[in-house]
Amino acid sequence: MATPEGSTHQQLPSYLTESLIKRSLEHDLQRPVTIERFSAGPATAAGDNYLSDVFWIRVEYDGGASEKRLLAKCMPDIGDRGATLDVLDAFRKESETFQQLLPAFSRLVSPDGKEQFGAKCYYATTEPVRTIVFEDLKVLGYRMCDRTKGGLDYEHMTLVMRKIAKFHAASMLYAKQSPENERRLATRYSYGLYNPQETPEDCRILQALQKGLNKFVSVASGWSELDVAVLRQLEQLLPVFKERIAQCVHPRQPGARYEVLNHGDLWSNNMMFRYENETAVREIIFVDYQLSTYGSPGLDLVYTLYNCPHRDVRLARREELLKEYHRVLSETLTRNHFEPVPTFADVREEFTRNEFFGLVCAVTFLPIMTMERSDDLDLSFDTFFKEEHGERVRDKQYNGAVFRQAVVPILHDLHARGYVR
Repeated sequence: MATPEGSTHQQLPSYLTESLIKRSLEHDLQRPVTIERFSAGPATAAGDNYLSDVFWIRVEYDGGASEKRLLAKCMPDIGDRGATLDVLDAFRKESETFQQLLPAFSRLVSPDGKEQFGAKCYYATTEPVRTIVFEDLKVLGYRMCDRTKGGLDYEHMTLVMRKIAKFHAASMLYAKQSPENERRLATRYSYGLYNPQETPEDCRILQALQKGLNKFVSVASGWSELDVAVLRQLEQLLPVFKERIAQCVHPRQPGARYEVLNHGDLWSNNMMFRYENETAVREIIFVDYQLSTYGSPGLDLVYTLYNCPHRDVRLARREELLKEYHRVLSETLTRNHFEPVPTFADVREEFTRNEFFGLVCAVTFLPIMTMERSDDLDLSFDTFFKEEHGERVRDKQYNGAVFRQAVVPILHDLHARGYVR
């Protein structure tokens, strides 16, 4: 029996056990392991992760001669969160992506394997709860940006767009390798945040987004800087908002210029950066592939460019960022003899055709992502569906100064181009 270290064990759920850690190491090393001691604790702050519980683990094994730092992502089958994970098929999708697709994608775009799209996956299991065990990227020098600071600057966003381009290109190369590969992406990644087997009325996520728009209309009615015409158009959207979201997030779109595996949830908390001399950002890696979906790249591009950049970058430098995405996409595909290579006009078409999703992001996701940290609010997934507490959380989200400064110019731009309707 291993020796537990530190007081962190008092905070751990019953399913995060020595047995799980032992199985993870043995699965990776392909040999028996004796654990000497381990310590663990919560790896994310409240409001940073909603569909899972994430824990860091430090384990010594083989008589203390070896040590590893791990991350366990646990998805217990409890409450609304458990039901939502089932509907989204999140565990199956993410474990398959990390164990099979990401290594294949890495080999396709970098034979030496240096182009990594995610952390190394040690183990995935459904017993006693759905859990995926990864290497701890913090040990490799990666860290998250602070989501409460208003968004990523141009240097960070440039790295984001390059990485998305390589990921999209890798999925295109993978799909073209064989009809079986393309069929696998199309069938096993056929939807993201909305499962079309549900009706929009029954979908818990769409219900939460509807409450978000309701709250925005209520709060923004007192904003003098917001054009009243925008508010009137948003009010007209209220009765059909869930149905419009269900339509706009459907990945297989008629007339799509090209198709890719979308990450599906690329906001700042699902990417980590590595720096030189603490300040100069040099590398990026993605995390959290629970909502990946195969179809129009516009879904990733819109979601990322509406949710991630700082307000000084979001509109003013969008064209530059799309061009950087296309440059790297084109170079990666050309280097691997892929034809036809999408043009920049193709990229623009996929982005603009999906910009209603940008409106959805602006009034529902952005307030969550820019919310100030709070010690007096429970920010777990289930609380969003508890009427009184959920309303308290939305009060804080939609009245945030960072959100207000960001969303008004977004809505004015979308309205001027006919997307608020």
